[in-house]
Amino acid sequence: MLTISFAVLALAFSFTVRQYLITDTVRSLYRVAETLSTSAIEPGMRGSGHMRGAYFNLANRIAYAEYVLIKPDGTILDSSDIEVYPPGAKMLNEAFVDLAFRGEDGESLVERDRVAVSFPVVMGSERERASLILYSRLDVLTQLNRSILAILAFAAGAGIIVSITAGFFATRLVVGPLQQLKNKANELARRQFNGKLTINTGDEVEELAETFNEMAGRLAEYDRSQKDFFQKASHELKTPLMSIQGYAEALRDGIIPDQEEREQSLDIIIRESRRMKALVDEFIYLSKMETLHESYSYEQVNLEEAVKEAVDAVNSLALEKDIKIEVTAETEGNAVRGDPEKIHRLLLNLLGNALNFARNKINVSVGGGKITVNDDGPGFENSDLDKIFDPFFYKSKNGGSGLGLAICKAIVEKHNGTITVGNNPEGGARIEVALN
Repeated sequence: MLTISFAVLALAFSFTVRQYLITDTVRSLYRVAETLSTSAIEPGMRGSGHMRGAYFNLANRIAYAEYVLIKPDGTILDSSDIEVYPPGAKMLNEAFVDLAFRGEDGESLVERDRVAVSFPVVMGSERERASLILYSRLDVLTQLNRSILAILAFAAGAGIIVSITAGFFATRLVVGPLQQLKNKANELARRQFNGKLTINTGDEVEELAETFNEMAGRLAEYDRSQKDFFQKASHELKTPLMSIQGYAEALRDGIIPDQEEREQSLDIIIRESRRMKALVDEFIYLSKMETLHESYSYEQVNLEEAVKEAVDAVNSLALEKDIKIEVTAETEGNAVRGDPEKIHRLLLNLLGNALNFARNKINVSVGGGKITVNDDGPGFENSDLDKIFDPFFYKSKNGGSGLGLAICKAIVEKHNGTITVGNNPEGGARIEVALN
């Protein structure tokens, strides 16, 4: 494209310069003809050869022009080239005759190989009419044009060399790093997260490489967490399935003949089936919470009322465990914008987690868009605080799935809120949720 552009530019420039030089030649010839017609024409100058041509200025060069003097009937009175235009002969070049006597004043003749102008003259006392034709061959123009084309060709060659050199360095400085980024993207597509990009360009490409490295690290961490999730989920599902399979095979083979034991076995199968169903439901719910397409219906939610509804929902379980739930609420600042169903699920999981570990009492405080749940249980191990929200990490001894706090975190993040865990100075766990 660069070569073609230079070629088109050279041709256009050459044509423009040629037209300019022709126009300049015509003007110069006309000025010289006007001067000669007033100073060099004498009566009865047939074949005298008093002039041997004329010189004129062309693009700061001295150019040579021929002349011919003719009468209206085409008779040649004088010329600088008597071999071609002998004096006394008839002018056979009709173009010259037309230029001299049939054209308009100031008109010029531009042919393939020459340029000519004419200027009317009056000869002698008889006031005989004649015309001085001054013409020049285009050799000088051709030479000038060739010189200009040579300069343009040199400039084009130098430009191409510079462009190729610049392109080579651009390839190394830009295309090379981009190729590295492409290769890294292909590796990430094949789930190959090892290795870091090292690009030291000091510009946006280097920043993009750092972003790629950060993305690769996050993808690797996400991949590890997913694998760990599936391993733990498989283990959690394996336990009730083995129990169900064992008791079902025992019942089928008649290993348990006693009716009471058979009913107990059926109860275990039902209980483990329900446990497995609840676990699968939590898997599905958590997977939905982690997708961007989970639908949320936001509206004004009164946190005090939401907490009381959640407490009422778990109150029977609290009574069964002989655990008292106290709710304290501020009079103002309890309204937030959120999804009522998701917030209800959040509160159920927070209270369910507290019921699994509390000994005698749970305190829930509401105010300023915050919900704080305190229990009097054993609390969290300080070394586990940064892993509390990992699925399956924190499970109660009575068979909790370990997904409750993970679901809580997902719901809070969807509401652009924060959730923190810690321990009370007096003992027990403390979970605080802040919603906007």
